[in-house]
Amino acid sequence: MGKFAEFLGNPGARPDVHHRAPIADHSRYEELGDSNDYKNDDMVRVVSNSDASTDDELCDMNLAANGEIFTSKGFTGLKKGFTDKSLDFLVRVAGSQIVFFIIWVIVIIWIVIGIVYNAPFNWQVVMQDGQSIQSYVWDTLLMRQQLMSTHEQILICGRLRSRLASFRDYLTRGFSKEGKKEECIVEANEVDSAGEHVDLSMVTGELPVENWYDRLSNLASECMGSITAMIIFWLGIFVWIGCGAIPKDAGNTPPYTGETSGSNPKLKKFSDDWQMYINTAVAVSILICSTFLQNLRARHDDFIGKFLIKIFDMDEQIDYYIRRHFNDFHTPHPIITVTEKKRSTARKMIDWYADIIGTGIGVAIGVAVFATWIGIGSPLKWNDNWWLIIGTYTGLVGFLDGFILREVYFRIVSHEEENYAELAKEDLELFQELGLDCPEEFNGKAPERNSLSYRISQYINRICSTQWSVLVSIIIIIALICIASGLRWSTTGQLIANTPTMIIEEFFLLVLLQAHNWADRQRRVEVTSLFARRSILLSYVQKRYPANLALKN
Repeated sequence: MGKFAEFLGNPGARPDVHHRAPIADHSRYEELGDSNDYKNDDMVRVVSNSDASTDDELCDMNLAANGEIFTSKGFTGLKKGFTDKSLDFLVRVAGSQIVFFIIWVIVIIWIVIGIVYNAPFNWQVVMQDGQSIQSYVWDTLLMRQQLMSTHEQILICGRLRSRLASFRDYLTRGFSKEGKKEECIVEANEVDSAGEHVDLSMVTGELPVENWYDRLSNLASECMGSITAMIIFWLGIFVWIGCGAIPKDAGNTPPYTGETSGSNPKLKKFSDDWQMYINTAVAVSILICSTFLQNLRARHDDFIGKFLIKIFDMDEQIDYYIRRHFNDFHTPHPIITVTEKKRSTARKMIDWYADIIGTGIGVAIGVAVFATWIGIGSPLKWNDNWWLIIGTYTGLVGFLDGFILREVYFRIVSHEEENYAELAKEDLELFQELGLDCPEEFNGKAPERNSLSYRISQYINRICSTQWSVLVSIIIIIALICIASGLRWSTTGQLIANTPTMIIEEFFLLVLLQAHNWADRQRRVEVTSLFARRSILLSYVQKRYPANLALKN
């Protein structure tokens, strides 16, 4: 997280990002001789490292062989410390299949216990408390996951743009050292758009299916993130509200007694048990949805990471071919700067809160709250109210976190897409200058969708992603606190504070899941299109500057 004072001194900071690509390591290639089959040789597996510059302003970015990305600075612009690295590790662990399966095992065991003991009150509270604590932790991991992912993708675009600027300078220079116009070794139309290297069908944005888990995950992702799932969810809520109007134990009271719900204490509408039922059901749903979303993002990031390794391999090979031809392994690539986007005061405050969630500060606050809750257990005699306290606190905080997660995600995804669009624009401009044809499928834009369900979903996503929606969530929280305080934080008061927040939190998870599906599909199209464009450029450079040419003196 960096120094605590620096963090608090500039809350919600989103400073400019400066990055410079490293020069191709020619020793890796020259050890293999003049073979023209570098990209098919397993020995040339590039693990991309950052420029070894001592400039403190530059942010280093390393791409490991397994597709994981490591950066020297976090999204706040501060150098990563032990806490940041630990949280990044926890994000990777939380997104693993093992953790997802463990959650399912816990849910199944809890269901079996409920069946055996006839679903007692404490059985439901344990699930709600456990889910609330899990959701509180997962909000930190989800926020950090999305903020770091965007930071990494911006650095990736910066790396590729840095090298591309050098490629453009070399390839369009057109003059040899003698000052004569250099004849291109191959005509542009002979490259044939690298059709032999690129499969047009791959630029579809579809995830590969390797096993049953992939198929099930893809299906679940599409179903849970659909407008149909949202409609079913709200229909279920309305049915539950209707059931609340039915007096409890009404079926056990003879109709001829003339007793009413007001005179018979057993006949109680909208009872605590009625609220507990929906709280428990939504708690299970939130538990599954939050862990599934974390796992889904990790799985999609792995897919992107594998493509990035291939793209960085080709990028370094292009750099090597060009620099070998010009006998220049010393001129550094230019520094690319991604400037901070202008933000309103409200959005700076939202980013500050997002930073609290996604850094060690949020973890420290959570530990302090949980310790306090356990500490007051004995004075409260571990009663029902004590059990509900932690669920109420984490429920209200999680409610706000859901709005913050969605608003921040909408903005950072837009920022990512702008950077990929800028990269695609610069690629196509270079192709035009070189006279290379680039199929329209490789422009990095996903096919447009204009169905009614898509338009409705898009409208819902926009409403849920504004800074005004965050303000509304704060007003709702204040109102619920006032109501619970009026009821002296009794069981009923805490359930009233819990119930609507959990319902809306689950709805926002569905919205966030849908937004991720859209953003990830766009990202896969962008990255696979980028792969295709680099294949075209590599094919062109290989033919223009064959590897078996002698170095110029």
